[in-house]
Amino acid sequence: MKNYRWMKIDTASIMFTCLSTKKWGRTFRMAVVFKDEEVNPKLLEQAVRELMPRYPSIYSQLKKGFFWNYQECTTLLPEIREEFTRPIVPITLNNDGRPDFRIVYYKRRLGLESAHHIGDGKGVSAYFDALLERYVELCDDPQSVYKPLEAAEDEDINAFNKYYQKGGEKAENDDVDAYRIPGEIENGFLQLVFAMSSSDDIRAKSKERNLTVTEFIASAFILGTIRHSQKPIDKIISLAIPVNLRKYFPTDSVRNFTIQSKIDFDPQGRTDWTFDEICDVVRGQLKERLTTEKLQKTLNKFGSLANNPVIKFVPNFIKLPVIRKMQHSSHSANTTIITNTGESSMSENLSSRIERIDGVNGDTSGYGLISTCSVCSGNGLINLCFSVCSHDVSWPRECIRALAEQGLDIRVETTNAIEKEAEDFKDMRCKHCNVDLSEAYATCPLCGEAAVNEEVRLNGLRHSPYPKNAPVKSAEKCKKTKRDFDFEMVKAYFNT
Repeated sequence: MKNYRWMKIDTASIMFTCLSTKKWGRTFRMAVVFKDEEVNPKLLEQAVRELMPRYPSIYSQLKKGFFWNYQECTTLLPEIREEFTRPIVPITLNNDGRPDFRIVYYKRRLGLESAHHIGDGKGVSAYFDALLERYVELCDDPQSVYKPLEAAEDEDINAFNKYYQKGGEKAENDDVDAYRIPGEIENGFLQLVFAMSSSDDIRAKSKERNLTVTEFIASAFILGTIRHSQKPIDKIISLAIPVNLRKYFPTDSVRNFTIQSKIDFDPQGRTDWTFDEICDVVRGQLKERLTTEKLQKTLNKFGSLANNPVIKFVPNFIKLPVIRKMQHSSHSANTTIITNTGESSMSENLSSRIERIDGVNGDTSGYGLISTCSVCSGNGLINLCFSVCSHDVSWPRECIRALAEQGLDIRVETTNAIEKEAEDFKDMRCKHCNVDLSEAYATCPLCGEAAVNEEVRLNGLRHSPYPKNAPVKSAEKCKKTKRDFDFEMVKAYFNT
């Protein structure tokens, strides 16, 4: 196995790390919920320890130097703990020597939360899949010997540098003055809203309109955004779509190798857009932008910045504020981010033991974005997770309603819910939002309307894996929002 003491951060991490502070860091989560078995902490720790020599770049910590930041590899284990706080606590600058990711578990759920400078979703998922495989091996036979797969030759490289063409044509800036989702970001607060549906149904609906799944979901989000606004929108609705460059430039790197493409829509002040009309505008935008030639120009743009000798040798205290300002300016050109990680590549043995897969963008308040969405697929489900830095979930509600209107059966869960009052609150449905609910909800967590008993069409998802025993959040501490239900009945799943 390769052994490193330190590594230069990759090109994308220059942007991520310039925003990291002692209070906020770009952190995302991937998690699975097992069907029947609760997580065994001792076997989990053993699996985490055994994988350390195999993935040295993952077990690293961000360090800030005088001229440039770098990652220092560590021999310490990451934080491994039962989850009892708010979801996705940001991984921030620290000096404890542990790697910049953590392992969290709660009953049947097992998750990994990673700082984005460690790697992107595709890269870190290679480690997470290996961790899950080894963990279930230990569950079946605690005496089994770990036999890791051989590391790829370019597994730890900065793939941006590999494909950067010095002097090559660079992409032009296509940022726009984008519409921003209104609302007040509540620093230190994050709630998650999950919307799950059949992957076969969504793919069929997308195919009917000659759209990709991402374009289909984006069209619903655009419609939801128009309905959510209290006045006509006269700015571009710009949805940032992270793109896995490994599909276009072959590499097995587990570090960052992703750029953002976009789907843009100009409402032109109209409030009467139909879903089909929006689809006609969205159709083909990604295909047009995602060509090897255009992506190469974008790679050259980022590479020229990262390899500029002036930038390289300007002290951090001068250049980081400039890069930070560039990052804020770039994200101000986005309405939101939709991250589609695609279909899970887990083995059949592992997949058969898992009920569902969660992908979570986490707290994006450092970007000035109040809400984003992550999409992942596996075991016949597509799972949309909205990360919301506010108590107000009215924007996710409109997006989910727009999807439900297309004939999809959708089941909703959230990390903030109305407290269950009777044992017969199960198989509940909100006819106002047209979604099925977890059995924990007496009223819909999206709109506050009373739920009704109705047979849930998505079988096997009757119990929320998120904690229900956290302290009650008092009404006095809850900020008032547009939701009309009584906060006296709110029970927070997590301390906030």
